Amino acid sequence: MVYKQYKLDTKRDVDSHPDGYMLCLPFGYRFYDDLVHTRGFDTMKELREAAKEDVITCNCKDCSKT
Repeated sequence: MVYKQYKLDTKRDVDSHPDGYMLCLPFGYRFYDDLVHTRGFDTMKELREAAKEDVITCNCKDCSKT
């Protein structure tokens, strides 16, 4: 598997809502501690830190299709 660094694109990957922010990772990435591609955050600071530290490449069935 080829590992590539995830680069946060707030216009493409972040949705805001009244309770915070939702990071929806593009195909090929997931969070390291669970096989999920979307996660909610209370603050943009938390979201940015997670994007730097918690995102890894993904080879799940759905990501492998692309």
